[in-house]
Amino acid sequence: MTRQEFKKVARERRLCWGVVMLEHITPMMVRTFARAGYEWLWIDNEHGHQSYESLYNAIRTAEDVGIASILRVTSADYSLIAQAMDMAPTGIIVPRVETPEQVRHIIDCAKYPPIGKRGFGMRASLFGEHKINMRDRAADQQDTRFLAIQLESPRAVDNLDKIIEVAQGQLDGIFYGPADFQMVIGAPDQPEHPDVIAAAKLISSVSAKHNLSNGTPATSIATAKRWIELGFNMLTYKSDEQFLADAAYEAREELRALEH
Repeated sequence: MTRQEFKKVARERRLCWGVVMLEHITPMMVRTFARAGYEWLWIDNEHGHQSYESLYNAIRTAEDVGIASILRVTSADYSLIAQAMDMAPTGIIVPRVETPEQVRHIIDCAKYPPIGKRGFGMRASLFGEHKINMRDRAADQQDTRFLAIQLESPRAVDNLDKIIEVAQGQLDGIFYGPADFQMVIGAPDQPEHPDVIAAAKLISSVSAKHNLSNGTPATSIATAKRWIELGFNMLTYKSDEQFLADAAYEAREELRALEH
């Protein structure tokens, strides 16, 4: 899936399956998930511990094999967002966003002038040719890169209308962090808490009015079904480490049957 195709699918709120890459961010794992038929990767640098080189190699491999790469940065710091965008992933997710002011800052970091304030740098190797002018490079970054923010608290959800207003069409997705939301309201391990569900419904309904995609992680078929029912379209199913752990535990249980 090209960047243009991914952005179109996201904006049309079509269901799009991904995988969280957290522990094993390697070209081999990127190829594995692409060949398995997943459409995008949530490359998690917020809770991961990967080097710049590992992230860069995974993003470049993803583009080569046709799977979208969405990099979650660690914070809204300019250097982190600009560096992430310079790696040319399909897009980025910025976590822990709560206010319109933060969103304006994120857009400044992620977009070139006159929309934002991002510094300009030429890296022809990312575009398949060694000659590319400033105008075309900037247009590629402005028009085809996916930009999403993640809401993880009641304050963030309360500010949703103002956030969308200040973004002025520069956001492509509003992601939801239900686990952190549960922690903030003092209801850990309560995914069906009324406030958790109410926030999800509000994010989905408001985003739909503005043709914005909605994303969140699903760790099981049941939770994936629940998110679809709530109107979310960009879902990850498990993570690389969860796939590995599930397979290891299931295999060990089967092997125990041979011990008797």
